[in-house]
Amino acid sequence: MPSLRTGRLAAAIRSAVLPGLLVCLSFTGAARAQEACQAGASLMADAEPALIERIEGEAAGVPNGEGRLFRIERDERPASFLFGTMHLSDPRVVALTAEAESAFAGARTLVIETTDLTDESRLAGLLLSRPDLTLLPPGTALEDLLPAERRAGLAAALEAQGVPAHSVTTLQPWFVTLALVAPPCEAQRSAAGETILDLRLAERASEDGKALVGLESAEEQMQALAALPQDLQALNLLATLDMIDRLPDLFETMIDLYLQGRIGAIRPALEGLAETRSDERTAAAYAAFEDRVILSRNRTMAERLAPTIEAGGVFVAVGALHLPGEEGLVELLRAQGWRVSRAD
Repeated sequence: MPSLRTGRLAAAIRSAVLPGLLVCLSFTGAARAQEACQAGASLMADAEPALIERIEGEAAGVPNGEGRLFRIERDERPASFLFGTMHLSDPRVVALTAEAESAFAGARTLVIETTDLTDESRLAGLLLSRPDLTLLPPGTALEDLLPAERRAGLAAALEAQGVPAHSVTTLQPWFVTLALVAPPCEAQRSAAGETILDLRLAERASEDGKALVGLESAEEQMQALAALPQDLQALNLLATLDMIDRLPDLFETMIDLYLQGRIGAIRPALEGLAETRSDERTAAAYAAFEDRVILSRNRTMAERLAPTIEAGGVFVAVGALHLPGEEGLVELLRAQGWRVSRAD
């Protein structure tokens, strides 16, 4: 999406949405996995002082924008913890801080966004059983949704990712966007059998005998994206193309801020650093995306989380972008009567 709105979308799709879906997307990453992985570089270090000042100012206004780990308490119940993840296998992300490691070790139950990511066959079955969530309506082709002058650029970008352009002609734009935003290093690590942080935590919970609870189904997550109008999906796809060469650097910027615990700075940083076009349609597209894919899901997560944390001793691990903000999980849990405080 133009302006941050592009950076936000790419980041959110890969970092706050569908944590396990890419596991079963066999058409992504296969070719690139054989190539040398070149990570991006954080763009914050070389950003103009005025831009940094603007980013810092916006980040300072985000409620609960600092921290990845929060303690959840009420009465005499054992404390539970809310931990913001990135759905990546990057070793820097997978390595928990000492505080998060201690909180996880002491928990009796692990809660993640969806337990569907623990079963690749279930995810593959979902793609087959609900083609309406990924495929365009009969008689519609992806190129029909794109300006003629942009089609060659999309084909070239897909081919560069190891995705034959002809293989996506019947796919909805949101699904094609996934193929473009997957970081090359992630594809390589996935091919080597490494797993994303959320799945790593689920595996450890199973080994430790912890209960495992999911807040959503993968089907619900896909429905949130597929429900966006096709024209807005197409706009998102084109905006991602506009910044395709900068995606590795934007992802590295996001990872850098995440590791610092500066979650509230991620969105303003991506918005300021994306350097792409912006207009009213783009703003509307991102507003629709944010409402359906982030804010609405926040409310669902908070509601479903409530009975699970009643007994205490729970470690909740969800995408970090779900934590901050006036409608983030930290504030929503406080509205339920919980004391929620930063723990890292």
